[in-house]
Amino acid sequence: MNKNKDLLYKVPLFAVLTAVLIAVPLRVYQYFKLINPETGFYDNKDFSIVVVYAVLAVAMFACIAFSYIKHKSIKVVTIGKDSKIFIGVSMLMALGVAVDSFGMFSDYLSLYSEGTNGYINMSDYISAQGGSIMLIQAIFGIISAIYFAVAGISSLNKTNAPKLKLLAVFPVAWCIFRLLIRFKRTISFVNVSDLLLEMFMIVFVMMFLLALAQVNSKIDEKTVFWKLFAYGCPAVMFSLVCFLPRFILIITGNSDLVNPTYLPNFSDFTFAVYATYICISAAKAKITVTE
Repeated sequence: MNKNKDLLYKVPLFAVLTAVLIAVPLRVYQYFKLINPETGFYDNKDFSIVVVYAVLAVAMFACIAFSYIKHKSIKVVTIGKDSKIFIGVSMLMALGVAVDSFGMFSDYLSLYSEGTNGYINMSDYISAQGGSIMLIQAIFGIISAIYFAVAGISSLNKTNAPKLKLLAVFPVAWCIFRLLIRFKRTISFVNVSDLLLEMFMIVFVMMFLLALAQVNSKIDEKTVFWKLFAYGCPAVMFSLVCFLPRFILIITGNSDLVNPTYLPNFSDFTFAVYATYICISAAKAKITVTE
């Protein structure tokens, strides 16, 4: 493989890998020393905060800038054609979204139960607590899970993918409502920690899924294909930085250090697997370099 051709995907992926290897251990340290488990905000300040944000920012801009600079050298390819691995990661993604969506629906039912047991107007209570957004997110999440499963199976027949245009919109809508729920939470722009990282994660996941939907649906795919790398790599990075530290704390018996609002979401991890496979397989398949 040509060295310049190799760099087309190695620069973004290595930037993400380096950022994750640096940021995840520092985030675990921050949960032990700096982050208030009751709020998810920083109680104290030290060098690690600047290092984490700086590393993530540099990797993010490296992915976007390098992908854009090289976007004319990237040839559109069919994602996951006749690939059993792609079917597997699609099913994994569907499972992750479904698990989190059923969890969100369970939270909505708990909220509904609280409203029916009180002496206040139930609809007003549910609305004030973000219950309507939670329900819509859960519904869109289930439909999105169906899309990922069907899209994976449809990869065996590339002519079926463009027929999924309508379903392809639902993962993007699912991300929008994930973001809206975050806006319902209390935020401190001075001490913010978990919420800021989650917002960046969801925005990049949403932009990646939108670009992927356009590519799979054959809608202006030649002009958006580079965005799979520009948005997909940062989305993977933020997903892992949000998921892994919390998961590590829970499996090591330190779940009391994690705010209940910011528990690890299984879909964050499955998305990281899904997007990583798409970026690597698309890049290694038939990327060409303009001499």
